[in-house]
Amino acid sequence: MQFLWYDYETSGRDAAADRPVQLGWQYTDPGMESLSDPESVLIRIPDDVLPSPGAMLIHQITPDQHQRDGISEAELASRLEQLIAPKTLVAGYNSRHFDDKFTQHVFYRCLRDPYRWQYAEGRARFDLYPVVLSYFVFRPDVITWPEDQDGRPRFKLDRIGPLNQLDVGLKHAHDAAADVAVTARLARRMAHHDADFFADCLKRIDKHQVTDLIRADGRTQGLLEVTPFAGWERGYTRDLWIPFRLAEKSNDYIAFDLDIAPEQVLAGLATVVSDSVTPDVRRAELRRIGVQTVRINAQPMVFRRDSIESETKLRMADFGRDEVQQNAHLDAWHHIQESPAFKQLYQLARQALQEPETAVSDDVDHALYGGAFLSHHDRELLESGPLMDPEALKSWNPAFEDARYPELLFRYRARNFPQSLSPAEWRRWQLVRRHKLLGDDAKTMTLTKLQEELMRLSHEPLESHHLEQLQRFASWLDNQPPI
Repeated sequence: MQFLWYDYETSGRDAAADRPVQLGWQYTDPGMESLSDPESVLIRIPDDVLPSPGAMLIHQITPDQHQRDGISEAELASRLEQLIAPKTLVAGYNSRHFDDKFTQHVFYRCLRDPYRWQYAEGRARFDLYPVVLSYFVFRPDVITWPEDQDGRPRFKLDRIGPLNQLDVGLKHAHDAAADVAVTARLARRMAHHDADFFADCLKRIDKHQVTDLIRADGRTQGLLEVTPFAGWERGYTRDLWIPFRLAEKSNDYIAFDLDIAPEQVLAGLATVVSDSVTPDVRRAELRRIGVQTVRINAQPMVFRRDSIESETKLRMADFGRDEVQQNAHLDAWHHIQESPAFKQLYQLARQALQEPETAVSDDVDHALYGGAFLSHHDRELLESGPLMDPEALKSWNPAFEDARYPELLFRYRARNFPQSLSPAEWRRWQLVRRHKLLGDDAKTMTLTKLQEELMRLSHEPLESHHLEQLQRFASWLDNQPPI
């Protein structure tokens, strides 16, 4: 097993609408010792996507740079396939909520399976960010924690790295190669500080291990979860009673916050399931009564409550954790568990947490999560297709079962191999571009929104090099072909 630490710099924050402009990566062994130097590559964005100038000011890669020196997204997909070899653990910092979504969409747009890289042939995913939070809770002396003026810790890499000399010899923050190096060094620092605890955190990537933990203690003793969603006010922790799955074979377990009295939860659930409640009210009420889900395949950082050391308990008490009251609520839940009310609780909770069906977007670029998984038939077609051969792509017309893929194939050719388009297909692509760049899609960076963002940023108090970058951005934009 090897770790592939990776990081993207992107043209914006939406994985469906925006694109990677730089990929950084580095391999380490399971002991976090380097197997390679950090590397990076720039990536061109296609001509139907406009980059955000605000994003550029963060990563400081101007469009003329990544458009001149970058590889295509099709080449990026091939590079990722090579990097994510069998028995590779793909790791990053906040990668589950950001980088991994971009990887899924890169593979989706480039006609590869969006998900097999996460689990097939001994592969897996690992996000260091929740582990860092767990060390903050249980092993706070591992590093010096950056703090704002109000005393709240900040967990950004560009704050943690310099404060702990993890960026020595590296380029500026938000360079993808530098960020992966800092992430790998931070992982090494934590693993060497307490190897057993790091190994315990690493087990959370295995949903079977998480399931065993929930089955052993979720109903009886409850579990403590470390999560940013608990907030600083609670020290990023919450004690949960986890009695059942959301549905048979679901990856989600229903959890109840032990800070909330059971009678308050039952009354709140009854309100939530009433027909008159709007979706916004439903979500707010569920938050108020502490009803949520624990997703076993999303690396939840859950720990046995009876394993918490006394020193850690004292720190948690400073954040208002009242273990006596929580245990009283747990006893009350156990009484409900042994009564007819338990069935009612199960039915109410399932109904309250039932998500409405998501409509598949009319734009195929935004339809990854609204559609089905690749069928065996379509996966075989794609694996045998001429995905990197523009001449063969001209005449390739596979019979997909999934209705999204004929349009994805057309857009793949237009974005990566425009020479493969016929005159009629070229005109069709210009209509797609025009709709994306001049339309009113709230998720897409249109020309109007870009110009407004440029104007807004130009009036902000910026450093001279940022103003120069905005001028380079505007100059690049002026030289783009007409829409």
